[in-house]
Order: sequence, then structure tokens, then C-alpha cells
Amino acid sequence: MARRFIVEEKDIKRKNDQEIEIMGNEVKHIQVLRHQVGDEIVVNEYICKIVQMYPHAILLKNIGRTKEEGVPGIDVTLYMAMLKNDKMDLVVQKATELGVKKVVPFFSRNVVVKLDEKSRAKRIEKLQKIANEACKQCGRTDMASIESFKELKEITNDFKEYDVCFVAYEQEKASLYTTIQKLKSFSNIKKIAIIVGAEGGFDQAEVENLLENKNMNSVSLGTRILRAETAAFNLLSIIMYEFDDKEER
Repeated sequence: MARRFIVEEKDIKRKNDQEIEIMGNEVKHIQVLRHQVGDEIVVNEYICKIVQMYPHAILLKNIGRTKEEGVPGIDVTLYMAMLKNDKMDLVVQKATELGVKKVVPFFSRNVVVKLDEKSRAKRIEKLQKIANEACKQCGRTDMASIESFKELKEITNDFKEYDVCFVAYEQEKASLYTTIQKLKSFSNIKKIAIIVGAEGGFDQAEVENLLENKNMNSVSLGTRILRAETAAFNLLSIIMYEFDDKEER
């Protein structure tokens, strides 16, 4: 199979119905791999033939669409509080491998990381690269997107768009298992949001505010206190297993 490259929409210039010009980091990657005019490559979900190569751009002809592989049957968004050091990198990488469609990093009261606007933009760019590489590594033919940073109060309006939402809260008594069994009696659960706090978790007022959304469920992940990144992997893995009917059992 032709090698796959993931190019962000901002780096794609559409010439006509069949030809596109790509720019950005993947151009250098294609050149380093010594691809030539006439070679077939996969760009995002399209099979393309290289028409012309320039120092900073490549002209491609779209000749078909790839077979869908590794695409989850549900649309899951992970709302993840910003973590310290490289923990956020790990969360994005593994969440992408597990099938998340979108990651929204946010700041809550217990987030200790401080970033100015310039640093935030660079951080999102890095996280998107990590997601792109993870998509290629695990064989997904779709893309996982990393959204811009938000404040916790900004994301509360998002949740009405989802069929169901889960927030992991260490003080909660209701188990994830029990909550899922109740929800599975409802049909057409296809769009799910998962909310995980920072290293210090959420405070009670934040959780109460989140629970004002009628489709929000506060859940316990067990009696052991998990690290924030472990909680994200745990919750996402279970949700994908329980609700993604495209996965083989």
C-alpha cells in the first residue's frame, strides 16, 4: 500500500476537481523519502499521484479514495484538562490510537500549567502533529483533530451537542459500569463527550456546574485514585468498547 501522509486543511490548495497542491511539513517528509513524479501516495483519505515537485510544495492528482480502515463507529470527543510536562503528549497519542475523534484541551481551577497565547498556539501545533503521527501508526484512515485551548466555563455550552457525556470525578459514588448499563437501554448513542480533570481533579463547584447539563453523567472509575492520564485512558477504553459497534468482539 502507498505510504500515507496527513496534511492539515490549511496546507492544501485545491486547483480544480482533481488536482491539489500541498504545503507544510509533509512536503519535506515526502522529499526526504525520495518520492518522485509519478509515484502514488496517500494524502489524508485520498490516493494521489505526484504531478510536480517544488522546493516547498507538491502538486498532486487525486486518483481515488482509500478503503476506510480503523475508523470508529462512534464520535468521541475527549475534553482533557491541561497536564504538566509531556503527559499531555501521551494522552493525545494514546487517545488517538484508541479512536477519539477530537481532543479539546482546557484550563480548570486545578491546572498548574500557565501558557500565553503564543505558547498555546505552539502547543496545539505540536499536539496535532502527535495526533497525526498516531493516526498513521495505528492505521486510521480518518484524522483526529486537536482543538484550541478553552477555559472550563467555555466548554459547558458544548455538551448539549452530544448524546451523552461522562465526567470522571473521584468523589462520585455512581459507578461507570452502572451508569453505562442504564444508558445502553437508549438507542442511537453515537456522539459522546468525555471530561477528565487535571492532576488535582475537579473541585465540587466545577462538577456541579457541569452537571447542569441534562446529558452529563458524573462517574466513579473505582476505589483507586488514578493519575489524570490513566483516568483518560481507562474511561476512553471502556466507552469505546461499550458503544462502538464497529469493533469486533
